[in-house]
Amino acid sequence: MRMSRFPRARDLALWPVLFALLPIACSRPAWWNTDDPSSAENKSQRISAAVPFDDSRSLPAGTLLTVRLKNQISADYPGFTGVFDAVVDEAILVEGNELLPRGAGAAGRVESARTSELKRNRGYVRLTLDSVNIQGRELPIQTASLFVHGNTGETQPSGNGNSPQVIRLASGRRLTFRLTEPLSITSPPDTPVH
Repeated sequence: MRMSRFPRARDLALWPVLFALLPIACSRPAWWNTDDPSSAENKSQRISAAVPFDDSRSLPAGTLLTVRLKNQISADYPGFTGVFDAVVDEAILVEGNELLPRGAGAAGRVESARTSELKRNRGYVRLTLDSVNIQGRELPIQTASLFVHGNTGETQPSGNGNSPQVIRLASGRRLTFRLTEPLSITSPPDTPVH
């Protein structure tokens, strides 16, 4: 097969199309024009819309929330479900504003409890946070489930001779939950935002 030094006619027809598309491919969008101040404002507004903390009164999904248990959790195995109280252990700041102060109340629930089949006197509880209390207002939240190891012990024997296992988490234990939904922290209508 012999190669010709001259391009084929169909190859030559492609070049005008490429040259026609070149200015379009190299141009900037209209809002990118740096000479026009209103276009620059437009650009900054569009860029700031992509910032996760654009709303300085909202915590995005994925925010970590560390709390400390107010009381001991004692979960009977099997099938125990119950509620627990906690306090926020680390304040959450967004753009210098404290949205969730340290010491704010929090409430959660025990979703399940299990004893370990591999380690003696060990078990775990599955927890989730349901709400936080900010300035006397109860705000519902959604967090991912947290699996926490605890120590087990036996309670009084039941009528059938089996002793149910109790899994205990000590008062003051720190737990870190992850928000699965954004949390909007708006001030009540009669309270000014500082």
